[in-house]
Order: sequence, then C-alpha cells, then structure tokens
Amino acid sequence: MEQFFAYQKDSRTPCKYGRKCFQKSKEHLDKYKHPPTKDDIKIDTKKTTRKRDSKGKVKFNNGESSSVNHRNDSHIENQGSHDMEVPEQSNTTVNNVANETGGNNFINEQHNSTEYVIPSARLRTQQQQQLLLTNTTLEDCSGDDSIVPCTPTLFTPRRLDGETISSPHVPSSFQAPQFTFIGESQISDVNEELSDPDDTELNEVTVLSATDVVSWNAQISKLFLVGEMPKEFYELWTFCKKLCPAHPEDAFLPVGLKLVGPYDVLAGHMNAFDPKYLEKGFLHWRYYYDPPEFQTIIASTNSQFHIGYYRDQPLEDPVYIVSNDPEKNCIIESLGLSVFSVLRKYFDKFKEDVALSISKKLISVETRGLLNILKGRKVKPVAKTFHRFGVVVPYDKKTDVGYRPLSESERTLQRILKSYREANESKKFDKRDKLQTIINYANIACDECDFGTGLELGIDIFCDGNPELHGICKQLLVTVYNLLRRPQFGTIIKSHLDNRRKGSNMSIL
Repeated sequence: MEQFFAYQKDSRTPCKYGRKCFQKSKEHLDKYKHPPTKDDIKIDTKKTTRKRDSKGKVKFNNGESSSVNHRNDSHIENQGSHDMEVPEQSNTTVNNVANETGGNNFINEQHNSTEYVIPSARLRTQQQQQLLLTNTTLEDCSGDDSIVPCTPTLFTPRRLDGETISSPHVPSSFQAPQFTFIGESQISDVNEELSDPDDTELNEVTVLSATDVVSWNAQISKLFLVGEMPKEFYELWTFCKKLCPAHPEDAFLPVGLKLVGPYDVLAGHMNAFDPKYLEKGFLHWRYYYDPPEFQTIIASTNSQFHIGYYRDQPLEDPVYIVSNDPEKNCIIESLGLSVFSVLRKYFDKFKEDVALSISKKLISVETRGLLNILKGRKVKPVAKTFHRFGVVVPYDKKTDVGYRPLSESERTLQRILKSYREANESKKFDKRDKLQTIINYANIACDECDFGTGLELGIDIFCDGNPELHGICKQLLVTVYNLLRRPQFGTIIKSHLDNRRKGSNMSIL
C-alpha cells in the first residue's frame, strides 16, 4: 500500500507502457515512473498468527483472545483475501501532469467510447475516449476500498472512517472541473515523428463539454424539430475550429462555403432568437425546394447550392448527405455518408492553394479512421418522386398495405401540373379537374392505410413549385405526416408553404 501511494505522489512522468515496460536502463528509470506490481503492494495477511483455545475462541500471538466462533473466523480469513490490489491495465497510457503555468494535462487512454464523444482531429489511431468525472459530483457516493478501479468509475472509493482513497485512475477535481470528453493525447515520440508538418494545427487535443453537446442538441431540436445531430456534425465543427478559431463557421469562406443552419446554434448566433417566432426558426436556411426531410448545414456564398442532412424520420439519425441547387431544379442528389468525404470531393474541383490545403487536411482526417459516418437507408424507397430521392414509408409486402402507385404515371402527372401552371384563368378550371381526380385517388389510398401514395403526390406537387397549389399540397402533406407519425415534418411543411421564399440567403437572423 505504501508503494502504491508513493507511486501516486511521484512527480516523474508515468511510463506509457506501465507495468509491461521491459526497459531497465538507468536513464529510462530516472525519467519515468512505473506502477508497483501486485506482489509489491499486496498486504501480507500471514503476519498475524491466530490460535484457538479449548472454548473455540480465537487467540492471537500477543496473548489476547476473541469470542469469534469458527464461522466468523472463516469469514475473517476470507475477508483477508480481498486486500487492495491494483489490477493490470490493458496497454493504457497514464499521464497525469498538472501544471498551473500553462502545462498540458495528459490522461490515460481508454478503448471504450461514450455516447457524446467528440473526437479530436489530431487522433492517428483508433478512436479512444475517456469520461472524466469530478470529485465534487461524487462527494456523497460511497464505495468499497478493497478495489482500486482500473478504469474511470462513477464511484469514489472510501474507507470506513469516511476518508476518500486517492487513485491515479480516479481524476481529481483540478484535472476535470466538469464533464468532459477528451480525445487521446498523442505524446509519444513515434507519433511526433510520423505527424504531418503541414497538419500540426489539427494534432491538438480537442475538449468539448458534454454539457454543451446536450444543450446544443436540445436547442437544435427545439428550433429545427429534429433529433440529435450525428457525431460527425460536431467533428466537422471541431475541424473548422482548428482552421479558424475565432469564427469556425467561416472556415470555408475562401472556397465559397459557409456553415449554416444548426451550426449557427454552436456559433451562438441563435442565442438572441425570440421563442415567440419559433415557426420562423423552421425556415432558417430552408430553400425553396427543400422538403421537411432536408436540413441544410452548408451553403454556398456564390449561389443557391447547399448541402445538408436527409432524414426519413424526424427524430432519427440522418441517412445521407445530400445537396440541391434550386436555381437549376428540384432534384436532390445523394453525395455520400460522410460530410468530410463530401467536402474533400468538392474542394478537389478547385485549383486554388487554399482549397488544396483544406482538402489535404480533410484527407488526413479520413485516413486516420476517426469519422463516424452515417449508416444509410435500411429499406428501399417505395416511390422516387420528382426530387429523385424517394420516400420511405412502412410497407407490408404480404398484405400489400402501405403504398399503392398513383392513378397516373409520373410523366402524365408532370404534364398535368405543367399545363395547369401555364394555363390562363379561363382554362385553369378544366386543368384542375384532372388534377383533382388524382388527389381524390390519393385520399382514398390514405383512408385504406396506403399513406405512401398521399406522401408521393404531396411531394410531387411541392416539387412542382406552383404557389397556387400550396393549399392543396399543405393539406395533403400535413395529413399524411400525421398519419405516418411524423408530426414534426407536418409542422415544418406548413410553416414553409406559408412563407416559401426564393433566394441565396435563407437566414432568418
């Protein structure tokens, strides 16, 4: 036990190989400290000899006796076998250095990731995270002092007299003032030699507060009516923060892109937004042909081209990274599963040095295997619609319930909508009768639980973009989204059709 506390108080740098270090050189031993082995700190339970008298009482070697019977004595012997030990660690690096003058705090590496881990852009190996908890949060917790945790724990060990047991594996309050998720510290000489000199800025340890992540997700969910943002959403913010610490949202301005939409929450631009105008928040960076499933996160500063997440369910994770340019058409293009790969391919089109430099850093992040890419769609769309990305609804193949094709083909519907849009006032009534027949068929399909039919027709009318049909489109889509248990999308489409705008700057701020 004394060696265990001596190891903790030792000011030398802990050896990253820990107890498995095989170096015996004097220079290495003078520079680094090594944790004690089990045999060094195990308490010898055989020092005290005990005998029993004729009455069965325990008699110690100092002449004192105890009235403990044989069963209690066996309990004492078993209890002695649980003396404090420090279990072996599995290839972890324990570096606890606290320097008040601006030094770095290094922590031990862990192989278990947590739910809100925000990896550092400088990680070169597999993603490894560690959850640090403050002692103040756990002050009222009680624990067993017979076990020293080999990984961070939710309980601070205490003795029976109330004294807290210190451990190199349980961080103290000055190391972690709050819940933080910290990436692996790349401190070894080998990693320094392998690091790219042009990528030094991205090799810093990134620390994002879990409290901030929860707060951001809650605010984004309230403003945009979506679920939690994916992990790569915060990874891109971390990446841009290294490129432009003062204004991460403007990190890609030299190549004509800007982080928008939910990134304005992270940048603090939405803090002054009045909750009374919450319906306007649904329109923040929502372009003319963006359906409720589309959420813009990156916008071009030179055109209406924009990139965003596409969700089939409002409270679930996005399925793809998509893009659209309303100046050209309503078609939504699938770009991939990772925003880093999408941006790299976009920057590769430019020949400027700035674009090539950013593309090189994006490649560096991709090659490290740190990205938490999206998982894509688990089911196929039942119809492709005018925007070509399709719609997904529950569909039972055995009963054929959930979707039926429209009464007219896609080409015929496009021709009907075009003729209605171009017709003069005297002919609009006749053209609308043809469209009303298709609408009635879709309503009957919805009554018979084929909700995909109404969703397909509503999206097609929305993509046609005719303001005169906004009322019909709103009635169709709001009803269908509610039947599909996607009321968030119904609220978004209602607000969008009531305030549908064209232009390149779709910000409401």
